[in-house]
Amino acid sequence: MATRVLSTTINEVLAEKLDRLATETHRKKSYYVNQALKEYFEGIEDYELALQRKNGEFVTLSQAKKELEL
Repeated sequence: MATRVLSTTINEVLAEKLDRLATETHRKKSYYVNQALKEYFEGIEDYELALQRKNGEFVTLSQAKKELEL
């Protein structure tokens, strides 16, 4: 799979947690960032699919949040 460099800023608490986890597990921080994003996007897709099945129509994430008052 091709990769791309992404530069971002995160808050200090998250950065410390990520540093500690990467050090303790001997994995790269990018591994955990990729895993977190993957799970986040899978959750959104599952959420949208559930709403689609519930109402018999497709809704966007922003529409779903509004409907569910999130």
